[in-house]
Amino acid sequence: MSNSTSIRERIAEFLILKGISRYRFYKDTGLSNGFLDKPGSINSDNCEKICYCYTDINPEWLLTGKGGMLKNDEQTGGSLNKSVEVLLQKILELSAENTLLKKENDTLRSITGTVNKVIHVPFDEDDAVDSIAAEPSV
Repeated sequence: MSNSTSIRERIAEFLILKGISRYRFYKDTGLSNGFLDKPGSINSDNCEKICYCYTDINPEWLLTGKGGMLKNDEQTGGSLNKSVEVLLQKILELSAENTLLKKENDTLRSITGTVNKVIHVPFDEDDAVDSIAAEPSV
């Protein structure tokens, strides 16, 4: 993020990233409704309130736009990339497992179809429903 953005714009960006509504922001910080929409600079007391409420925000980024948005953003970025890699690996593993399970299901369907033909057990869903409905209740 370039430092050409205002503090208010950076706050708005932070809120979007964290999924925090403006209402929640105003309530958490005690700042007045519409604070983010007002023109002009933000005093140090208000910046302090924001940093106190949202301890993961990087104060340097908030004030200047330099550095990462979150404290230890470089480390967080690295761990985020690692997390994404882990999740992608897990997706690949689950996809492979899903493929094997589909093949196993197909094989089992084939076997049960063969068994039904060998012992001459025709299976008709309508007959199964009728026979269940015809059974006396116990």
